[in-house]
Amino acid sequence: MPEKPSHSELTRRIVEKALSLGASLAGVADVRSLKESPSHRIYPKIGMDFRVRWQDARDEGGLGQVAWPADAVSAVVIGVAHDAAEPELDWWDGKGTPGNRVLMRINGELSRWIESTFAVRTYKPPYMVEKGGIFLKDAAAMAGLGCIGGNNLVITPKYGPRVRFRALLLNREAQATGPLEFDPCQGCEQPCRKACPVGAFQVDAHPARVPVRHALPGTDGAYDRTTCNVKMETDIEEAVAAVRAGDEERGEARRAIDAFEEGGLAKPEGEGPSCCVKYCRRCELSCPVGK
Repeated sequence: MPEKPSHSELTRRIVEKALSLGASLAGVADVRSLKESPSHRIYPKIGMDFRVRWQDARDEGGLGQVAWPADAVSAVVIGVAHDAAEPELDWWDGKGTPGNRVLMRINGELSRWIESTFAVRTYKPPYMVEKGGIFLKDAAAMAGLGCIGGNNLVITPKYGPRVRFRALLLNREAQATGPLEFDPCQGCEQPCRKACPVGAFQVDAHPARVPVRHALPGTDGAYDRTTCNVKMETDIEEAVAAVRAGDEERGEARRAIDAFEEGGLAKPEGEGPSCCVKYCRRCELSCPVGK
């Protein structure tokens, strides 16, 4: 017979199991509250086109919708620390990143355990929002794993912003573990913003547009995703240029990266050229929290 624990006991058991499987952090968010979080509310108005700045959000929606399962009521969020001493966890290697594969393994094992132990249906959202995923930073903050900081990343008390996340959706209510009363950015000298090589934190805030401070990117509007994406594109081009092959092989490497960025989980069939993208982490690694 499957177990039917209370909401609080279900959360305790799930968090305990996630940690035993290798997660650094785990928590639970209420889906109804999560749907009202900043990213989920603005996504329909700006979509995933990184050429569109959040300040240019349309008054009407229609640019994107999160594909929530109709019976999902709780979100389990797991995090795995990506320490600066293990940079390879974040390196795109043609099949995603090693760190993401760790998260997928934990998520899969946790999903099977929850379903077999409690007869609860689980959903494993993909990483890409446009492919059916959810906004993981909002989910992590709502689950009490940390807060959204001035660098527009989730800052956790133990690991700072050096954590990556995945989520499971459940069709049974589990007690939420957040949000957390935690704000390490108050009084901070903001080394994260000074470290950005492209000045993505130099834009003006627009408090009149979004009057709630914590609902703004970078907490006060001083984050521009379009400028940040320019640096990510540069990182990709540098990786492609480093491929020791001809133009055709470099083109194949670029197509494989684009396929992954658009929601593919692996490179096309065949080995193809070896390519390693090392995305910029300066705003993350310069944060003093958790060091």
